[in-house]
Amino acid sequence: MLFNLKNGKTLRIRKAREEDAGEIVRLSDKIGGETDNLTFGMDDYYFSIEEEKILIRNIRNRHNCLLIVAIVDDKIVGILSFIASARKRIMHRGDMGIYILKDYWNLGIGSCMIDYFLKWAVENNTIKKIALEVRTDNERAINLYKKFGFEIEGHLKKSLFIDGRYYDTYYMAKTIEG
Repeated sequence: MLFNLKNGKTLRIRKAREEDAGEIVRLSDKIGGETDNLTFGMDDYYFSIEEEKILIRNIRNRHNCLLIVAIVDDKIVGILSFIASARKRIMHRGDMGIYILKDYWNLGIGSCMIDYFLKWAVENNTIKKIALEVRTDNERAINLYKKFGFEIEGHLKKSLFIDGRYYDTYYMAKTIEG
């Protein structure tokens, strides 16, 4: 799916493929060093390329999971993942994570990725609840999620430990009707 970005460039969003594994691992390591808003830091992304290939394959084989990549100028610049359980009682809900290279912030990529994902979730017909965690001081991300109908359902204290300091996170979620 193609989108026009605020800078005039074209964004392409598609499901991740096994051949993306190396680029995804390198991107994840880089992004981990660009922001303290994630659960991992620089060189803290623990999947090897081979493990990432297995993860991509497993996600592609599950009807209630999704891994998409955002591509600008033939380069992966962002990732959105949604992982739900295979257990029947909880397969209707899962956790979403999204991250984008800093050079591509504020171009609308996050909105495009979430829009793509939510359309997939509605069409999927299994997904009824999407959850995520966000640092309580990450107002831009909180506002983005609220724009798409996510609500704060909980406050997790001392959820992240970064550079000798604890940070709280909000547990946010969105219910898919139907």
